[in-house]
Amino acid sequence: MHADHQPGGTGCPAWCTGFHDPTETEDGSHRSTPWPVAVIERRAGGEGPYDRIAATELAVGVEVRWGETWVWITPEDDVRRGLVLTRESAQRLIRALDGIFDEVTLGH
Repeated sequence: MHADHQPGGTGCPAWCTGFHDPTETEDGSHRSTPWPVAVIERRAGGEGPYDRIAATELAVGVEVRWGETWVWITPEDDVRRGLVLTRESAQRLIRALDGIFDEVTLGH
């Protein structure tokens, strides 16, 4: 849910799914609907010496806060393990991943 748009076309953008106090200034936070991404990850083994493989879902979305666009990538089961990156940092990460997969041949 989002607050009603303020007069003059300002206020909460149409893509925002957050709830806002109508008394908030425009410097507030606007958050997109999370996009679910099913992933398989390797997690530290905990007690034993072996890592374990786990299926999980990541939530990926965008937030505009303090006039800056932030991209968040968060495991659904543990938001404390998530990343919140500037848009530019997220774009650098994408380019680095593309470069790694273009450069490294793993026989797949």
